[in-house]
Amino acid sequence: MIEVELKARLVDPAAVEKRLREFASFVRDFEKRDSYWHGPDWRINRGTKGFRLRTDGARTTVTFKNKRSEGGIEINHEREFSVSDLPTFDEFLERLGCEPFYEKRKRGKRFEVDPGSGAPIALELAEVEGLGWFLEIEALVPEDDPAAVALAQGEIRALLAKTGLEETAIEGRYYSELLIAAGLVAVP
Repeated sequence: MIEVELKARLVDPAAVEKRLREFASFVRDFEKRDSYWHGPDWRINRGTKGFRLRTDGARTTVTFKNKRSEGGIEINHEREFSVSDLPTFDEFLERLGCEPFYEKRKRGKRFEVDPGSGAPIALELAEVEGLGWFLEIEALVPEDDPAAVALAQGEIRALLAKTGLEETAIEGRYYSELLIAAGLVAVP
């Protein structure tokens, strides 16, 4: 699966939420706890062995991605699977030689829009602990087809405009970079 996503910094989250409610369907409130891990030998192969463990309500998911960014929009080849027993899985990771790196928490509201060209596009109004408020807009594309990715990028940019945000609000850095820059994550 290819994830096409942008995030934009928010100055007035209430105004953006009001706009979202005009054109998008509210899905649910959320609170997500993400822990990021380094895989074995990460010191030798930096950036190639990391993964995320996300707890969202009663569900825990492992995600790993091959990332790239184009004009502030992430285009990630994403793979994930569910975990049924988190404490045992944590122990398994440590046994394999994986090491925890940092945690990120975010809470907010999820909305969706049906673009008519594929799967619904998710819009999440999220407060990231220590960083403030963001709007994340994400489309999923079945495969890395340049035309499908370009279409998703256009749909995402159009939705950003519908919220009243300018493209200058797009935050092109990853959350990890923002957390490190804010001094909230120590770099080993």
